[in-house]
Amino acid sequence: MPGVKNMTQRGRAWVFGDDVLNDGQIMDIEMTRQVVYEPEQLAPLAMCGLDPEFSKKVRPGDFVVGGERFGRGPMHIQGPIALAALGVAVLAESMARSFYRLSISVGLRVLPFATGIRQLVNPGDELEVDFCTGTVANLTTGKHLRVAPVTGAALEILEAGGEAQWLKAHAVEFHGKAVWTEDT
Repeated sequence: MPGVKNMTQRGRAWVFGDDVLNDGQIMDIEMTRQVVYEPEQLAPLAMCGLDPEFSKKVRPGDFVVGGERFGRGPMHIQGPIALAALGVAVLAESMARSFYRLSISVGLRVLPFATGIRQLVNPGDELEVDFCTGTVANLTTGKHLRVAPVTGAALEILEAGGEAQWLKAHAVEFHGKAVWTEDT
């Protein structure tokens, strides 16, 4: 694919179960109530409802591995912002549509229908994931899994780093003149 940014990531797996809630588990509900959007304030609270020390232990490049219905609940952007700020990606058996959309919007790498991922991965396993092909390699066990990749507009937005960056890059293309400013 010409022009495709490197969409491969390597890191450790942090495994969680089914029905992980966006509010209360992925992100402290108080951040939503207080309308906080600053990544530096949200990142320390990522996954706080399941592992209060998560943000201190995780490293950029690591993976949050979830079960069915990951990110379910009300459509709030704070959880995806926090995870993106930590530099992690999310691989889930299935994912709430709203969480998927918000994740793409903020540039959080996700594979929302990684069926079989929890059978492939144990906590702490080293993974390498290609988001363009949907290839998941467990470098610890030598096992591989192929799932539905990110494609189309969602892939373009992820490659740009999120919607805001994509819009900045395409503003001239859409309007024939520079219409985006830092104040926009």
